[in-house]
Formats: sequence, C-alpha cells, structure tokens
Amino acid sequence: MSDEIGSVRMGGEEILVMPEIPVRPNNAIPVVIGILLILGSMIGGLLALGSGAVYLIDDQMRADGGFTEEQNRTFDMMKETGMAGTFTILYGAMSLGLMVAGIMLMRKNPLGVKVGMAAGSLFFIGNIIETVWLQFVAGDYGFEATVGSGLIIEFACGAFCIALPLVAVLIPEGRAAMYREPMNLETTNLRIVEEE
Repeated sequence: MSDEIGSVRMGGEEILVMPEIPVRPNNAIPVVIGILLILGSMIGGLLALGSGAVYLIDDQMRADGGFTEEQNRTFDMMKETGMAGTFTILYGAMSLGLMVAGIMLMRKNPLGVKVGMAAGSLFFIGNIIETVWLQFVAGDYGFEATVGSGLIIEFACGAFCIALPLVAVLIPEGRAAMYREPMNLETTNLRIVEEE
C-alpha cells in the first residue's frame, strides 16, 4: 500500500493521510439565522408593548372591557410595583438588540453573533427577575407565586435565544461565510499496521 497516493510510511506502520477538504461558504446560513432573529425581535416587541399597555389602560377602560377581579389585580400589581416599566424597557432593549443582530448576520457581520447573544440573554435575565420579583410581591395582591412548567418553557426559550446566533459560527460553512476566509475540514489520520 505504500505506493498509493495519500499514504505515508513511518517505521513499521503506514498512515493514510486524508486530503484537506475545503469548506465552501454557505451564505444562506447567516441569512436564515438573521431572519429568525428579526422574527424573534418582533415577538420581543409584542412583549414590550404588552408590558407598556398596563400604563395605557385606565380604570374606565378596564370596566368597559369587562376585566375580572383577578385581571384587575394583575394590572395593579404590574403598575404599582414597577414591573410593567421594567419589563417594557427590558423587552424593548431585547427586541432592538435582536433586530440589529439579525440585520448584522444578514450582512454577514460576525459582530452580530455577540449582539444576538447579548440580546437573547436579556430575555433569560428578564425571566429570572420576573420569577424573583413575583415571589416578593404576589402575596400582597392575593396571588400565590408558584414555579410551574411555564417557567421551564420560558427558560428554554431564553436559552434558545442565546444559542441561536451561535449556530452561524458553529456550522463550518456558516463560519466560512461570516469570516470570508478559506477554511478546511479537520481530518483524522487512519493508521494501518502492516503484518510482518
């Protein structure tokens, strides 16, 4: 086998050397992830709008809308404790960051990965703040703060928001498109020991 192309003889064993395989940039990977981040920013905008709507809906509008007592207590809790303002700012910043990161990734700017991870972490941090805050103030408004399956889903969504921008650089074709530099797949050497 020593006369075959791609093999090297070292001592008593022969090593097959795989050729370097160039990685072709796939521009679709960062573009698709950028579009997903922009869609996520729209959801974040809806969350910010929902939190800010607490300040726009007054008592008369609640009475006309037929709000239940529990819904009224929820609105009062969010307005009086400052939760609504805090989450309007937090989700608004997250939405803006995801929008900017999505545009940067669509333009194949590697900085978009860091901006997207930072914006996604705002959602994760927001879930932690909300959980802790509710533990302190829920009893004052007649609610029982429990940790349920909804919280697990929120944390999973937060982890997904943080990890999604990383996909653009974890896939070799996406990384090649982002950094615009030639890349090769790492190959392993195969060892064949000759029998004497």
